[in-house]
Amino acid sequence: MNKILRAFKQLLLPLFFISLFILFSCVKEESPVNPYSGQKGDVMGTVTTTNNTALHGSKVSIGELVTYTDDKGRFFLRNAPAGERVLVNFTSDNYASTQKVVTVLPDRTTVVDASMLLVGTTQTIGSSGGAVLFSGAKVEFPANSFIDSKGNSFNGAALVKATFFDPANSAFYGCFPGEFKGVRTDNSETQIESYGFIQVEIMNGSEKLNLAAGKTATITLPISTKQSATAPATIPLWYYDETAGKWREQGTASKVGNNYVGSVSHFSNWNCDQPTQTSYLHGRVVDQSGNPIFFASVFSEGIDYTGSSRVNTDEEGYFKLAVKSASNAKVWASIHIFSSATQNIATPPTGETSEIGDFVITIDSTNICIIIGRVIDNGDLPVSNMNVRQLDSTGKSLAYVLTGQDGNFLFYGKLNTKYKFEINYFAYDSSGKISIERTTPSSPETLDLGDIKIDIGGAIVKGRVVDSLSVPLPNINVYSTEGGSNQGREYRTDSLGKFSLWVRPNKSFKIYLSGKNQQSKSIDAESGDLGSTKDLGDIILP
Repeated sequence: MNKILRAFKQLLLPLFFISLFILFSCVKEESPVNPYSGQKGDVMGTVTTTNNTALHGSKVSIGELVTYTDDKGRFFLRNAPAGERVLVNFTSDNYASTQKVVTVLPDRTTVVDASMLLVGTTQTIGSSGGAVLFSGAKVEFPANSFIDSKGNSFNGAALVKATFFDPANSAFYGCFPGEFKGVRTDNSETQIESYGFIQVEIMNGSEKLNLAAGKTATITLPISTKQSATAPATIPLWYYDETAGKWREQGTASKVGNNYVGSVSHFSNWNCDQPTQTSYLHGRVVDQSGNPIFFASVFSEGIDYTGSSRVNTDEEGYFKLAVKSASNAKVWASIHIFSSATQNIATPPTGETSEIGDFVITIDSTNICIIIGRVIDNGDLPVSNMNVRQLDSTGKSLAYVLTGQDGNFLFYGKLNTKYKFEINYFAYDSSGKISIERTTPSSPETLDLGDIKIDIGGAIVKGRVVDSLSVPLPNINVYSTEGGSNQGREYRTDSLGKFSLWVRPNKSFKIYLSGKNQQSKSIDAESGDLGSTKDLGDIILP
């Protein structure tokens, strides 16, 4: 048993969940020094629609690091910059974009999921202005109100994309950009409770437009039925600052009937948020022998309010969980397949911290076993950094790990239980997937899956990315819908604008290119025979 408990403490669990919202009240906004500057970690997760269907081909990016989701909605970003507030962007055709704020630790994997909502409506607005209606919400534009990205007046027909996000929607938290806290006009930070938000994009082709100086638009947001009884007469308006990953207070909206109505001077996401007060719950997560558990996830969920939070325990098993003050919340802890009992906690008054003691996670060593294996290539050499997934008998994902330098991986499982293990070394479809099903033994012994061989033979497609004047463009992200990056091949142009992609032989596929200032392009390509190299020549971006 002690061997297994030690393994739990030492195993690099990829299922790290950082807080959905970190709730600090009356704390001044700061720009802290990144303690992990120059270090790298990995980010993975799943993107779904609001009805929980996998969203294939969504673009996921951190700065200039870009990938796309596979047919299961999954993504993996290797060598992301480590930091306490890393911004992960999610975009997809016909869907409203979102952004998540995560902590990426050096040499570890952070998991972050997102939900995406179909754009509510698209409508053309001319120079005379007009109103856009969508899902009970409304935006009214005055005449001659738009400017282009250079600040010049725009007098043509603009395409407006508008979406309303209803707090009553079960996927609201998955769609919500950033965290459930905001920066007030006095620069203090506060917990916020959303009464709904809108996303409005004003486009001229691929160019984003905005409101001209001195122009304002009137926005109307419907109040959800579940919040109508608590909706205040006036409520602060907040816009989302995508550069900082923060909501910022600017203006107010008034309650008119069952709607909030206010005026805004620019567009991004606009949110009706009521500042709320914060208190804290302090405790510890231990196993059944009283040993602290490092990086256990601790969750809260409001009983009499709409809100949730998550944190991870420190090396001594302690946590400090931010919650809405003077309220009631459900709190529990988990690590991998094991969870503590759920406790209903009365949260303390504003600013105070309640000691809530130990949450015990029983790691039943009599009912679990260690599962190991190794991934090798067709030359019998170990393959490192390969994504391996553990699923239950229904196909539900339980855990992801990356193979080590020796190709090895490790999972835990309950005894006498069937699991599936998947290795998918191509990006977009299942043709590169290896699936293994095994039933764990009936006694707590190690299940060895042995060597799993993958055929990573392929072809190379190369090219050069240039601008309209044939000047090479370095640091352009290049991604194909074939191939994988487990062999350390970089998907970014070099100083001469050149790239080289490893893909499957004799296949038709798309290559996506993206760079600074939202430059993007996709092209159709074909690979040659096994072991061949095909030169696509110069590709002009945009």
